Amino acid sequence: MKRRPFLCAAVMAVFFIAVASLGAGQPPTLSASPSAVNPADEITVVYSGAPGFDTDWIAIYRIDEANERYGEWSYLRGEKSGTLTFTAPQELGDYEFRMFENWAGSGSYEEIARSNPVSVVLREPSPAANGEIEENVVARYHFDGDADDATGRHPGELFGDASFVAEEGSAPALKLDGSGDYVRVGNVHQDPTRDLSQGSIEMWVKLESAPTNFVLAASGREYGGSFDDGFYLGTHSSYSKNLVFMIWAGGWKVADSGIPPEDLIGEWRHVMGTWGPRGLEIWVDGILRGTKPHTGGLPNPNYATVLIGTDSWRWDTHGLIGGVAIYDVQKFFSDESIDGSEEMGHVGGRPKCADFDCRDGAPCQSFDPLPEDVVDYADLGATSPERKTAGPLLDPGTYMIWSGKRVSGYIGVSDDWKAYGPFTLKGGTSYLFDVYEGTLKAVAPEELSSMLDQVGPSQARLWYQRSAADPYVLCVEMADAP
Repeated sequence: MKRRPFLCAAVMAVFFIAVASLGAGQPPTLSASPSAVNPADEITVVYSGAPGFDTDWIAIYRIDEANERYGEWSYLRGEKSGTLTFTAPQELGDYEFRMFENWAGSGSYEEIARSNPVSVVLREPSPAANGEIEENVVARYHFDGDADDATGRHPGELFGDASFVAEEGSAPALKLDGSGDYVRVGNVHQDPTRDLSQGSIEMWVKLESAPTNFVLAASGREYGGSFDDGFYLGTHSSYSKNLVFMIWAGGWKVADSGIPPEDLIGEWRHVMGTWGPRGLEIWVDGILRGTKPHTGGLPNPNYATVLIGTDSWRWDTHGLIGGVAIYDVQKFFSDESIDGSEEMGHVGGRPKCADFDCRDGAPCQSFDPLPEDVVDYADLGATSPERKTAGPLLDPGTYMIWSGKRVSGYIGVSDDWKAYGPFTLKGGTSYLFDVYEGTLKAVAPEELSSMLDQVGPSQARLWYQRSAADPYVLCVEMADAP
């Protein structure tokens, strides 16, 4: 789905559409590399022979999908040749890129070239992802039949019944039965000495069960030593029932993902914990799910070992662990800055909003309060001539509606955004979105007549019903133009 500026709690940004015709030139070509990637990895697309219009565009598609069902996309902005970078989809499968003549509105799909196929598979994390270079890799474990460290510095040692398996469509993985199985890799921040002020650990996991306490990876004492004093990625019932990333600093500093571990059972998920100048972060499937404002780094450079699949308390993991990588930089999967430009997108999986405060620590914090009546209807929309100013109406078109549970103490903030749609809004119609069911229905004007002005034939109105204690917030994104 193509992403443009969001309307959050009554804010929308405009789409500009240019119309032109196909120009002459060399035959259009399109190529994508690499041919196999992980979800959220970068894909490089090289194109040539584009017509040269501002709204020529390229998008990613699952193989055999209709042109209307595009994924990430980009305008070429008049360039006839060049290179673009896309983010691989989270869903596994085979994809391709398609080039189109200039966009001229809904239904305008003048396809002129297709790329070679690209497979999104489960492979080891890539050291080059998101700008990191090989020297930032502290240790890397492919688990493709052994526990060797790809850097050659910190080979792993298997304990218990830990073994390696290969599933169809996935790279080999470490198999753990949750009863004394793990990999010991030693102190990876020594020999050579590494920066402890920032770092990241990422891995692929597929749980077979989720006990109250289990650890994907931790640094501290040896197995059975009952003391972790570094990083900790897993669950800890004393702090949360969810997946967490923690750093020991005289007590645990906790970044809570909000994701119950049961949600990780039976499917491959990418998880990552980071520490550094942005504080503590926990990422799941390339989306920032939790933060904690602690920048103290790892406190003990002389910890005994990193254990993969458990910790010193013997809180073992039951399932599969794919490639594991540890870095001495704080990795990320999306730019969290707001530059004030019209090019908006996501902040760690949350919608950015043109008039919201998206500084670190306060993502998408609205300056405007939500309605405070015990029961009311919140009006989301913007006037046609001034879309960046709060207004009551929406232009007809196709929209995605984002719903999330409101973060305590913040207005307009959620760390659990979910997308619904696409929904088509028609002029002259009022709609009511059910945040509990994720459904949209048209409503008769008389149902809301006491609360709204007459809807004009060229615009639509969108509402959602809420109460004062309702934890939900909403954003709306236009989705029918590239």
